[in-house]
Amino acid sequence: MKRNPDLIRDLMLALEAAEGAELLRVPDVSGYPRHEIDHHFRLLVEAGLASAAHVSSDGRRWVAVRLTWSGHDWLDTIRDGRVWIHTKAAMKKTGFWSLETMGVIARSIILERLEALGIGPNL
Repeated sequence: MKRNPDLIRDLMLALEAAEGAELLRVPDVSGYPRHEIDHHFRLLVEAGLASAAHVSSDGRRWVAVRLTWSGHDWLDTIRDGRVWIHTKAAMKKTGFWSLETMGVIARSIILERLEALGIGPNL
């Protein structure tokens, strides 16, 4: 299964929006089948952007699901819809879809916005 950057972002937003510090299961994300959501959540855990403890022996059920500190930081870089649109466009042009690349692109867009506001890199 290919990684879906939109699902990753949507899933992270859903995790952040959920009530409570930890959830008892990965939330549903509208428009995506459950198996894709579960797969992408596992990717978030592997990347250190989310954490979870397994409940069942087959690994299909989760407990204590939440974003990590790094997950919150990464989500903050791609939260803005315009930043996300430009980030995806740049990734499509370059053909690179890694989390690191997404973050670098999004941060550069944010830095350009700061400079446009007169807030330079020498804060």
